[in-house]
Amino acid sequence: MTQTVTDPLAAFLLDLIRQEVSPRTLASYQSDLSLFARFFTETTGESFRPQAVTPTDIRDYKAHLVTVRRQRPATVNRRLAALRKFFGWAKAQGLVAELPTDAVKGLPQARRIPKALPKRDTDRLLRQAERRGKKRDVAILSLLRHTGLRVGELCALRLGDIDSSERKGAVTVRSGKGQKYRVVPLNADVRRALGRYLAVRPRVADDHLFLSQKGGTLGSQAVETLVRGYGRQAGLEDVTPHVLRHGFATELLRAGVDLVTVSTLLGHERLETTAIYTQPSALDLERAVERLAWEVRER
Repeated sequence: MTQTVTDPLAAFLLDLIRQEVSPRTLASYQSDLSLFARFFTETTGESFRPQAVTPTDIRDYKAHLVTVRRQRPATVNRRLAALRKFFGWAKAQGLVAELPTDAVKGLPQARRIPKALPKRDTDRLLRQAERRGKKRDVAILSLLRHTGLRVGELCALRLGDIDSSERKGAVTVRSGKGQKYRVVPLNADVRRALGRYLAVRPRVADDHLFLSQKGGTLGSQAVETLVRGYGRQAGLEDVTPHVLRHGFATELLRAGVDLVTVSTLLGHERLETTAIYTQPSALDLERAVERLAWEVRER
């Protein structure tokens, strides 16, 4: 591919390659932009040229995606985002004077409810580590489950960040998102798991709380692999540290803990971020409908 005005899509993709975007991202841009180029040619009878595209073309394309192709809001918004990226590049290259995408807004879409494991599945996960006798792994899973720490926060913990006794305990998160500092209490289950791990933790110069099998610092990717591995052993798919964080938040809210408290424990900057956990899940909706059917039958 060569960066020429006669082949602007190819030139744009070449620029993305130079920026070392992932192959998946590159393929997504190529697919989205090619789809629009075909739509433009079919509806106008002209060859695709950036300077020929008007806001009306973008609006018509958006309507086409919604009414003809019947695509979800998330897909429509992604395709529009690809066009914004392309035309931003085209303007920087001097191919267009104005951005035809500026006048076209995306579609409103419901926020995805984070996946959270039911308590019985989380118990199955922990049981796998307990059966293998891996005290470090049990401590990691317990801490993720009962504190809602992000995986990066967990890996950054130092020995001095844990304050634990028989009756109470807390973990200090010093490297939270946005460098925010917070203190999260430790319940009895976590305190026991941490105590058993610390009793066998290798005595090395590295003071990170959790160490790799070789005694070095434990990285986020290793924790992700660890959690997924135990998930597969427990017959659970796509279990990640973030799923355990979601479960922590969901269980607290269902237990009646107020939104401000949960937000503080999670280290969220805005209550709106925490409020997503108050939305009913697909399973909640199914149960509600089934309950209605049951009540009708009982009348």
